Amino acid sequence: MNETIIQTHGLLKTFKQANAVDRVDITIKKGEIYGFLGPNGAGKTTTIRMLLGLMKPSGGSIQVFNKDLKNHKIDILRKVGSLVESPSYYEHLSGKENLETLRKLLQVPKERIDHVLSVVRLTKDAHRLVKEYSLGMKQRLGIASALLGDPELLILDEPTNGLDPSGIHEMRELIKSMPETYGITVMISSHLLSEIDQMATQVGIISKGRMIYQDSIEKLRSKARPHIRLRVGNGAVAKSKLLKSGYVVESDDDYIYMEDGRDEYISELVATLVNQRIPVYRIEEQRQSLEDIFLDLTREGSGSHAAHSAS
Repeated sequence: MNETIIQTHGLLKTFKQANAVDRVDITIKKGEIYGFLGPNGAGKTTTIRMLLGLMKPSGGSIQVFNKDLKNHKIDILRKVGSLVESPSYYEHLSGKENLETLRKLLQVPKERIDHVLSVVRLTKDAHRLVKEYSLGMKQRLGIASALLGDPELLILDEPTNGLDPSGIHEMRELIKSMPETYGITVMISSHLLSEIDQMATQVGIISKGRMIYQDSIEKLRSKARPHIRLRVGNGAVAKSKLLKSGYVVESDDDYIYMEDGRDEYISELVATLVNQRIPVYRIEEQRQSLEDIFLDLTREGSGSHAAHSAS
């Protein structure tokens, strides 16, 4: 059974009578890359600030490493690295000097600096001034800073914001290597499903402050089942003939829809229609993209509460 790293129950944050985070339950297990997804303004950053002890919850509880954050804040945060909003640096210092400043505060061994620079692939740029860094390099330096204290948990808030495609690719590869190579559990927030889809093992979707989906990325993908659409000569007649013959179909004007996409099933169904002298003009496969599912879920928003699973 995987150890639970983050567990929240009924997490609540109220600003001026409005719930920015509305009774959110999060479960993150050791070794997961947990994608925390939602449109801008859904409550992601507020949730992350509460998890990092930067903001006080209005209600509910937060446990990290099976300890209550309220009573064990210092112990817990020692084992957590984070990158929230854009990292701040001393532009006139080199990457390595920036990390040295932070190392003294964290009181970690000097060799950690070279280690984290190699993890984020900045070794050859270690002595360049930060003001000469590209945006992608600055983000990677931000992750190096987050890793300096040798954390067991890394919390990243929109880490690819403003990066170009190659920066996004680098960041993605770096994050994907964390659990396997370094034993670090990662929570990463984003408003882009396509980005989370390529990294996360688990996903939590928040909309208008409420958690509307929490499960594996695989389960989310399985919602994107294809269905077959046929354009026929007479939809109503075709549907009634097919139902009489035992087929499971839906119709809409002159279109027939079915979820069973097996070749033999379709060929038999088409043969049935042709035998009944109903013309079949077109057969096509339609697949709902993950993006569509995400949009549907967030559109339903706080109306539906999705199933929680701790698989």
